[in-house]
Amino acid sequence: ENLKNPDWHPFKVIVEGGNPKEILNEEDEKLTNLKLEWGEEIYNAVVTALKELNEYNPSGRYVISELWNFKENRKATLKEVVGYVVRNIKTAKRKRT
Repeated sequence: ENLKNPDWHPFKVIVEGGNPKEILNEEDEKLTNLKLEWGEEIYNAVVTALKELNEYNPSGRYVISELWNFKENRKATLKEVVGYVVRNIKTAKRKRT
């Protein structure tokens, strides 16, 4: 629920080489409590999700669907997506006839 809350902003801005950079505030009370109560693995999953949500939509932090290559555990490229769709259209046509 806290991830969806745009009022919760566990980041701090630092200046690095003259450029402002937003980093996670490790001392945030909610994150500290999460780590103590649920452990390192859950904490890391929440931190990763929080960083991704902040990267894609820092103003509202709502979820954006993304195409994923599960075999290689990374974001899918447009070329991979088009290839997948074309292969599956051909398969679907064969099944109908």
